[in-house]
Amino acid sequence: MRVFETERQEWAGSHRERLFDPESYLDLPRQRTLRQYTALVLTVCGLSFGIWALGWKNEPVPYVPPAQETPAAAGTSPGATEDGAPGESSLPAGFARHDDPEGFRTALPAGWDRENRSSQYGIDIVDFRDPSGPRRLQVFQLVEDSPYASVADAQQDSLKLDGYQKIHLQYAANPTGGEAAEHEYTTDELTGEAATGSGHHVIDHRFEAADGQNYALVAYGSAADGLADERELLDTARAWFCPPGTECPAPAA
Repeated sequence: MRVFETERQEWAGSHRERLFDPESYLDLPRQRTLRQYTALVLTVCGLSFGIWALGWKNEPVPYVPPAQETPAAAGTSPGATEDGAPGESSLPAGFARHDDPEGFRTALPAGWDRENRSSQYGIDIVDFRDPSGPRRLQVFQLVEDSPYASVADAQQDSLKLDGYQKIHLQYAANPTGGEAAEHEYTTDELTGEAATGSGHHVIDHRFEAADGQNYALVAYGSAADGLADERELLDTARAWFCPPGTECPAPAA
């Protein structure tokens, strides 16, 4: 068979035919061997590709270590109570967090009674009373811009009380920043309050809160049983105080 060679544009002779179709010039055994070899190579290639493709489609997902269980998920975490409120385990024994209808948060002994009356400025004046004794915690908002000036003015009224004795009138630390001041004193009488027979102990603490407004926390009690219980009442209420409309973290233990 003659072949037309396109590059040379001429018919090729028998020598050229061998170049174009060398397989046809092999003897029969050699042709059979060549075809078997070719088929084997194609089969191996096909199997290799199939295995690779199958492995690629079923490639395992990379190992991700399981998330560690947090203390909150494992149970009650340190500094949390059963209702999930953080930090309440830092409260002194017998105290509880209080979220007031006036919008502020504080903490006081559990079981105390609450009463309120309207104020000419800001939130209502709120009193929390111990139903079994003279202790009381009062909360109100200041109209004055300076806590120190406010508590100093209030002292002028305290000077008129029978048996008034000043413990201190001074600036105080404020963990939320801003100004704070405190007036601590004892007295034999309190306006509008029944006499205890042994005098009253008062800590009047006024401060700038986290919302930039000024508030007062005033702790009252009997002077006969010492000064420590009113100090604990005031310090706990102040640590937990959060003004209306403000998010505040629970204090640390």
